[in-house]
Amino acid sequence: MGPEATANLYAEIVRLTPATEDQEHLPTLIYSRPQVPDRSACISSGSREIVPYIVEAVRRLERGGASFIAIPCNTVHYYHADMQKAVGIPILNMIEETVDTVQREHPKARTIGLLASNGTVQSRLYEEAFNKRGLKVILPPKQQQQSCVMDAVYSIKAGGSKTEQARLLARAGDGLAARGADVLVLGCTEIPLAFDSKRARVPVVNATEVLALAAIREYQKLDR
Repeated sequence: MGPEATANLYAEIVRLTPATEDQEHLPTLIYSRPQVPDRSACISSGSREIVPYIVEAVRRLERGGASFIAIPCNTVHYYHADMQKAVGIPILNMIEETVDTVQREHPKARTIGLLASNGTVQSRLYEEAFNKRGLKVILPPKQQQQSCVMDAVYSIKAGGSKTEQARLLARAGDGLAARGADVLVLGCTEIPLAFDSKRARVPVVNATEVLALAAIREYQKLDR
């Protein structure tokens, strides 16, 4: 997946681990595979060319001794079942963990504003998960999804201007808040790299941070 998003997940795990010395941090295997085909493009076209790449990746982590797997890409969770069938260790579900967090931390929220990649939007991963719990999901208008969200995401991947990325994402987030979003979900692991949550008009749930906390909890449950 995106190497910067992968690095950010590890940084979040380190930041959020309640450790007072090196030895208290999580032993971690990181396998970065940037050559995985574009997730949004695969979902849009109906292609399954991505599956061998991601199956090989999770199997490699299992062979390396991983007890569980956390994948810092919301869109690839469209293939969660394919990956989980390929290994005998748990693969954390970033989508379900994020929905759980929204309900736990913002129990009065009824309308969720989603900032995510085209693939995640098209797959309806978040919409279906929230709808099952009686919550509504709203998205940026199609033109803004492209000109703000996706332009920012691809700019982040290309190492573009953080100032411009933040401006584009703020415009999309503010638009969702103006339309009644009670909470914003950052449902693409590139978005938190540029989105300024402190200036958002409504509370923000960062799926990368959620996944980091889920990984810490999962590790703490292990019989070591």
